[in-house]
Amino acid sequence: MGKKSEGRAERQKLKHEKLERSKAALLAKVVIARSPRQIVSPPKNEAPRLAPHLQRLAALEAERSPKAIKDGSRFRARVTWCLTKADRKEHWSWGEARQWSQEEWDGVIHPPFLEFSRLTWGEIDQFSSETGHKMHHGHEVGDLIPEAQARWSELGLEQYDSVFRFRLGGQRRAWGFIVQAHFHFIWWDREHSIYPTELG
Repeated sequence: MGKKSEGRAERQKLKHEKLERSKAALLAKVVIARSPRQIVSPPKNEAPRLAPHLQRLAALEAERSPKAIKDGSRFRARVTWCLTKADRKEHWSWGEARQWSQEEWDGVIHPPFLEFSRLTWGEIDQFSSETGHKMHHGHEVGDLIPEAQARWSELGLEQYDSVFRFRLGGQRRAWGFIVQAHFHFIWWDREHSIYPTELG
């Protein structure tokens, strides 16, 4: 190798070493932040302030809506129902058969339930009788006659401590329980015999 090529190789080596030193110095100056810097706290997501008349309207609207809607329960959901747990065996002690007839099903039971399934539970809650009482509403299982309470246990339904009943005109009632927005039809009550008063 000649002197010229040796000199060139030496210059390249020095140039490379200088470049490596400058890279190391540059990297030493760089600060790697693990999280972004935040100088000012972000503003809280507060609700916009309303004019006084709009505040009053909002308060009235909140009072009108049923509590259950605000809680996210079934009142906004459409009514669904089934007969999978219906108790249709044997008779009550007063002689009434638990099984309904085909005529009762076609003429008295099924048509209203088709209508109910077009409504939400909130709409069902708005129905009232001529006396001003809710037509369709819940009861505690303990409100029922003792025979019905015992039958409820025999059916293995003890985990449900409340029942719901639909009034289907006159003394006729459909009893069951609700899971979320789904009504499980249990009993067909022709003479309002399952609840111990004529006012239920």
